[in-house]
Amino acid sequence: MINYAQHSISSDDIKTVSQTLKSKFITQGSKVNKFEEILKKNCGSKFSVAVNSATSALHLSCLGLSISKNDIVWTSPNSFVASANCALLSGASVDFVDIELNTFNISPIELEKKLVLAKRINRLPKLLVLVHFAGLPCNLKKIYALSKKFKFKIIEDASHALGAKYEDGQIGDCRYSDATIFSFHASKIITTAEGGVILCNSKKLYSKINSLRTHGIVKNINENGKIKKDWFYQQKYLGLNYRMNDIQASLGISQIKKLNKWIKKRNQIASYYQKN
Repeated sequence: MINYAQHSISSDDIKTVSQTLKSKFITQGSKVNKFEEILKKNCGSKFSVAVNSATSALHLSCLGLSISKNDIVWTSPNSFVASANCALLSGASVDFVDIELNTFNISPIELEKKLVLAKRINRLPKLLVLVHFAGLPCNLKKIYALSKKFKFKIIEDASHALGAKYEDGQIGDCRYSDATIFSFHASKIITTAEGGVILCNSKKLYSKINSLRTHGIVKNINENGKIKKDWFYQQKYLGLNYRMNDIQASLGISQIKKLNKWIKKRNQIASYYQKN
């Protein structure tokens, strides 16, 4: 039997996680912050929010972009259910855009056709959730141009695409989107067992997502946005507990050191399949 996916855990990974288990913090300590810093530096984004799954990352991104009842979200029809469920969980309705047969990604041609028709009946989407299928990036430039013309937001569901490049950039730099999410499920290129991250370049979006991840609570900032130095807590949003913990983050910190090695290996496997 050939498994769909098999995680790879080294002695270094085990040692790193063991050190965290022996430390004072196993939930919200310094490891989560360190992992976030590594990810945003690796991908070239300004902000990074680590969470407990890519599904949570998608949902938080929708909430951060104010997707709600009466909004319309479009996505790919051949993705995992989370690419659509994030919109449904936010109260929006979902529709699908057909894919290209050579890439299995959303077709910019079919997207434009659908947008033209939707505009005629006043049913344009507020958000498009792109899926970089099997790690192969979508045609971001063409889709981004359409987003400016038809006024919709973009989330890149890059669950498979950590380490992928697009033209002279990196998937995750959010040059052509409002947010990018990655998955660290055991089947992905690096793993934290479960886990995910949201990358973005908007400070406003980052602040909202960061708060929503932790019950919608804002710390040490009062209702006027001014910093208070005492222990001040305010629940600004109806949020969730979508936090990553230090045990997961420490595994991610160790795993990401092997990212380039594993990308090379996966490309070798892909080439073998394509050739044969």
